[in-house]
Amino acid sequence: MVVVPAQPGGRISVCSRHGNPVTCTASARFRSRPPAWLQTAAAVLVVAFGLPVAYPAARYLDDPDPELYLLLLGTGLFAGWLAHNIMVKLVDVPAWGFCPACRARRANLVTAATSCFVLVPVSCALYVPVVLPEQLGEGEPSTLAEIVRWAVVVAPAVFAITGVVLSAYARWAVVAGGVAGRDGTTVEFRRPAARFAQQVTGHAGRAELS
Repeated sequence: MVVVPAQPGGRISVCSRHGNPVTCTASARFRSRPPAWLQTAAAVLVVAFGLPVAYPAARYLDDPDPELYLLLLGTGLFAGWLAHNIMVKLVDVPAWGFCPACRARRANLVTAATSCFVLVPVSCALYVPVVLPEQLGEGEPSTLAEIVRWAVVVAPAVFAITGVVLSAYARWAVVAGGVAGRDGTTVEFRRPAARFAQQVTGHAGRAELS
């Protein structure tokens, strides 16, 4: 692992992820990793409330519909997000170097995230022409209406969560592959490019290899 001060001395001419020559710089905000207990709690929430949404046979609450599970899952994940933001350490670097491959990686992630966010209202719009007329009628909803109703509940949540995750991965700091140290004064790279590691550790006293 390479540990770099928040404001490294010397000029770093290669990017941290690919080891390619730097062609542009961007402001990067590095964030510390969430604590292990918070990651475990998030995994438990996903299994406890996410699994019953995908598999009706696993639903253990009195309400057989997936809405309650999605509400509990969303509430729990939001609480975990708040807890992480309270405890997180931030390191701001005004000009971190990136190569063309880094820029292409970020552009692809931004495009994918935008597509997911666009699909949220599109999937919700299916409710009006397919489900609403049958719910307003006197007869029982058709199988197609029930399937669309279930999809309208689940699909927007899936697209929204996927979009948020992709947006997080599109941040410049994540593209660089670094996280803030627990002391809030360093940036850690667990698997940096070999050329980047060689360059930063070549500046005596300015980086640490562990």
